[in-house]
Amino acid sequence: MRRIFLVLVVLLAACTPADEMQEGQITNLEGTPVLLEDYTQGKSAIVNFWASWCSFCKEEMPLLQSVEKQFVGIAVVGVNLQEDQAVARAYVEAGGYTFTNLLDPGSELKERFGVFTQPTTIVLGPDGNELHRKDGPFTEEELMQWVEELLALVPEDEGTSEPQEQASGVEIQTSTPTRILAGWYEGEVQHAIPLDKILSGGPPRDGIPSIDDPQFIDASLATEEFDDLRGIFVSIEGEAKFYPFGILNWHEVVNDTVGGAPITVTYCPLCASAVVYERTTSQGDGTFGVSGLLYQSNLLMYDRATQSLWDQIRGEAVVGPLTGEKLTRVKSDVVSLLTVKESWPEAKVLSTITGHVRSYDTDPYEGYDQIEAVYFPVGTVDEREISKKLVYGIVVDGMAKAYTLDAVSAEEWIQDVIGGVKILAQYDKATERVRFTRYRESGETEELVPLYTFWFAWVAQYPDTGLFN
Repeated sequence: MRRIFLVLVVLLAACTPADEMQEGQITNLEGTPVLLEDYTQGKSAIVNFWASWCSFCKEEMPLLQSVEKQFVGIAVVGVNLQEDQAVARAYVEAGGYTFTNLLDPGSELKERFGVFTQPTTIVLGPDGNELHRKDGPFTEEELMQWVEELLALVPEDEGTSEPQEQASGVEIQTSTPTRILAGWYEGEVQHAIPLDKILSGGPPRDGIPSIDDPQFIDASLATEEFDDLRGIFVSIEGEAKFYPFGILNWHEVVNDTVGGAPITVTYCPLCASAVVYERTTSQGDGTFGVSGLLYQSNLLMYDRATQSLWDQIRGEAVVGPLTGEKLTRVKSDVVSLLTVKESWPEAKVLSTITGHVRSYDTDPYEGYDQIEAVYFPVGTVDEREISKKLVYGIVVDGMAKAYTLDAVSAEEWIQDVIGGVKILAQYDKATERVRFTRYRESGETEELVPLYTFWFAWVAQYPDTGLFN
């Protein structure tokens, strides 16, 4: 344990770009030096050695992804066998595989486990001892037998994942609805925010219509004149989609399914907050709409099953029957259409055929991002940055911090510490992707999903936030 921690300290202190790292070092797909033990120490684990050209490997990857998604107590780690970083990364992203994958250019792991063919799968217990080994392809039956055995070694509360989580630290109250909420609820209603701070944004419920049957076109069909369009990019299980802000300005919520996952793509033009969630609550898979109401100048969505209101930035139900529930955030990126065409040519782009007549070639909020003033009041104003500065915000153990887009894109690698926790922020110029990684004292790493928004909107939600600019 001590050795692992010292190695991580040295790596973070050096903060050296990937192309200057020691040749042959084990890295993640972003080029950050890591150890296998960062992901497996103290955990049951399945380690799979693969290559992108291996047909058996292609059959195994979706099965491993399924284990990763269903059983949080089991670490799933893929190890690419000596292919270029770009090749391995493109293969993983195209497949939508979210489990950890490492590069082993110096064959360190290959030699440690005596791997001589692909695929090869090693099953490890929490103590690091090898429980099973399969040289060549495994069957789904074999995989599930391993999983069953490993689950017996996992604490009961860590065995499987939950579809949604409860918001921590939320004080739930019950009150009579205010006049603005009278049409929403009868009798008293649960809430986690002051009801008198909820304002009307102007349009009534569904006056800004969500897109519930989205249509798409091939990204390759988009002409050069649209290359500068920016929007939200999502890739899940090999399916990639791009949602332009020019359309989201008029709809704010898109209920969609990507890679088999039910998601809701959300965007608040007043806050520039772009975030994607699984649209699964305790009521099951549902859809979300635009309430026409605001809190801290931010969009309040509502779920159509219970009419509960949800804070778009936090992903938390703040008024109604589901108050206290929290949606699961889905990894997404804010990029240009040109980047999508170049990096993910098979991607689909949200079409303007929405079932509604809107002037999608005009921006109803034109100029808003250039002025300091905001249209609706917020509880906290922080002059450390201009109000409309774009930031990426993260929360680590209850402590919030924002990183300006300018700083992240200029530095490319940022080493930071939040409440004693080591954080690494990375920016990829080629794909415009921003990645935040948390380094735990145990040696494990965890990818954090940041929130893209205006500075004033982040501060309104997290008044005690730190700032890196």
